[in-house]
Amino acid sequence: MKQAQPDELSDSTLSTNSTTFQFAPERDTIVVDVVEAVSRMAGVEAMRFEPRLYDVVDPDALSQCIQSGGDDVSVSFQMGAYDVTVRGCGEIEVAEL
Repeated sequence: MKQAQPDELSDSTLSTNSTTFQFAPERDTIVVDVVEAVSRMAGVEAMRFEPRLYDVVDPDALSQCIQSGGDDVSVSFQMGAYDVTVRGCGEIEVAEL
């Protein structure tokens, strides 16, 4: 399984305390990739991160929206102390609140 990986960090990314991760939107691992990205940002194991993804967004709806919406679609939500934006082009942006 390919894990979400941090993209190159720019100065603007560092100043806003956000990181962009890459993922393959055509694969059925979007939910796992989001959880891994947020937990990496938080510095905790994915299985120990609270709140759980399903507590803040419907995982099936998130996957379906990203997979069927094309490159221009994006879904944003709050997950614990992080703002998360998942983009159809294969990016997950995680920013500290």
